[in-house]
Amino acid sequence: MTTDERAFMVEAMALAASEHPHPNPRVGAVVLDASGAVIGSGAHAGPGTPHAEAIALSEAANRARGGTLVVTLEPCAHEGRTPPCVAVVVASGVSRVIVGAGDPDEHVAGRGIAALRDAGLDVVVGIPDLDAETVDPGYFHHRRTGRPLVTLKMASTLDGQAAAADGSSRWITSSEARADAHALRARADAILVGAGTVRADDPVLTARLEGYAGNQPRPVVVVGHKPVLPSSAIFARDPLVYAARPVELSGDVTVLPGPEGVDLGAMLDDLGKRAVVDLLVEGGPRVAGALIRHGLADRFVFYLAGALAGGSAIGTVAGEFAKVENMSKVVITAVRRIGPDVRIDAERA
Repeated sequence: MTTDERAFMVEAMALAASEHPHPNPRVGAVVLDASGAVIGSGAHAGPGTPHAEAIALSEAANRARGGTLVVTLEPCAHEGRTPPCVAVVVASGVSRVIVGAGDPDEHVAGRGIAALRDAGLDVVVGIPDLDAETVDPGYFHHRRTGRPLVTLKMASTLDGQAAAADGSSRWITSSEARADAHALRARADAILVGAGTVRADDPVLTARLEGYAGNQPRPVVVVGHKPVLPSSAIFARDPLVYAARPVELSGDVTVLPGPEGVDLGAMLDDLGKRAVVDLLVEGGPRVAGALIRHGLADRFVFYLAGALAGGSAIGTVAGEFAKVENMSKVVITAVRRIGPDVRIDAERA
């Protein structure tokens, strides 16, 4: 593996990250001629559209013969809405393929790599210290578990308060932090809140960024035992509704009763079957507390405002913290300043 080839994989990963093809994976590809010059590139845009390899190889045309294909994900070997990519790669005449990561999807799962090698191509899988799965962690999680990757987003003052005693929470964090949170929404397939948040804030749950016209996450509402107004703004967006008991609400309503309200594990299973790959949770303290207690949140994004509440009103997580050993361990993966606030990223340990 050369330094240049590593740089080309980074380029392919950037191409992949520029699209939102879910439930299909984010995939980027770069084609090099025999001298190592870039002669084609592409990214997969979504179901039914050409795959990244096909786009890049079509652009390269006959110049690809004897060259190298750099692709973030294992090429498919099965017939779907588009022809198998392995056949396209072999027909192109490239002699070498560098694959960022194997595809865990049951239809692929090593078959693409094996087929390329059987055709006589030199195939390299993985680049040291470069994790191609980071381009689309939700996809890998979904294909391995059947559930969406759950990212729990919370915002609070430095002393841990998510809202004032009167229930008001707009705006604890700065405009810069809120814009960053809207970028999180833009990458999600669905965004979940509890009925309490709907009652208190009447949110629309769209990604609102200057000049943005891309993906909008589908709203998901968890309704426990307290009612929510059918006239709430969110019901104009055809939400998925998960309820603890039958309710008369617009949208797709699924009743999943559990001991504490909605059975959140069953809800995640259902969302996975509906091809939700990335789920962003912006629910209030009760939803956050339930997900944490049951080990259902995979990633966490905390926005800490440059402000102090000076008292205890409404914390970010509801529930009793009875013993120190009840804490859920996480791994902090990033800390950065956003305007006057701080963003902390973490993953379940």
